[in-house]
Amino acid sequence: MAAKKQKNISYNLIESGLLFRKDSTNLWKNPRAQIVSNINFQHKEWINPKTLYEICRQKVGFLSNNTVIYINKQKPSTLKIIKKILKKNKSKIIYPENWKILKVSNRFIYKDKKNYIPINTTNIFSEGLINNVGLAIKIALDFGVKKETITKTIPKIKFEGRLNYLRTGKLRKYLHKKENLLIDGCHSITSAKNLNNYLKTIKQPIYGIWGMQKNKMPKQFIKVFEKTFKKLITVTIPNEPNAISAIKLKSFSNTKKTIPAKNIYKALKFISNKQKKTIVVFGSLYFVGDVLSKNEF
Repeated sequence: MAAKKQKNISYNLIESGLLFRKDSTNLWKNPRAQIVSNINFQHKEWINPKTLYEICRQKVGFLSNNTVIYINKQKPSTLKIIKKILKKNKSKIIYPENWKILKVSNRFIYKDKKNYIPINTTNIFSEGLINNVGLAIKIALDFGVKKETITKTIPKIKFEGRLNYLRTGKLRKYLHKKENLLIDGCHSITSAKNLNNYLKTIKQPIYGIWGMQKNKMPKQFIKVFEKTFKKLITVTIPNEPNAISAIKLKSFSNTKKTIPAKNIYKALKFISNKQKKTIVVFGSLYFVGDVLSKNEF
């Protein structure tokens, strides 16, 4: 079927790389730009050998030549590998040392050689989101977007499923008004650390509701939250064949009070007691998507 031509669209942003060098988007010729987000040990079931070098090679070693490649913030060891792999690539490569984004009080400052942009917003919480926004600003500037447009647009961005507070919706009826409900689809070690760093800033008890898929690293993942949760509830992700069962997830937990629950409703009932707290639903984008759906319908 031929794609319908759409008007008033300047650029298409297409997510790629899940299947590494076998990804179908590699057939796309002459992209205006290519963007490399944070690389870590995700989706390693698709590659062999399962090493950081091989993951980087399959992620960036097959990028197009003669375009612009933007690299997001990485661990120093990862960035070193990326630079080695891209040595022969003929594209213009924008490495993360070419720009900075800093949190200063309740606002952010974006800086590069030509620009200094203060951004007043309260909707960017984790280091991962901060870096993503910084890179997005860098690309927007390079593509000719005006600074005024950037400063007006960033505060309006909603990161659905990423450090996303549910203030309204059907699930709120299971909770007291003093209880905050936060969802985050983190499922890698890196994103777990970003979430945990944010949770450390909250000055009230933290309770967790955890769901996860079998192709992740549950033991290493949940270890990040070793001293975070007052109570942890595990849930099997509904209608997901690849989900780890709530009982199995409990066996990975190092939180003393860990209880398996039949579903998100039961989990919320186990936790709610009309006292101030933050409840975080986490561990999978599939799980968070299901929770968002139940909150709306």
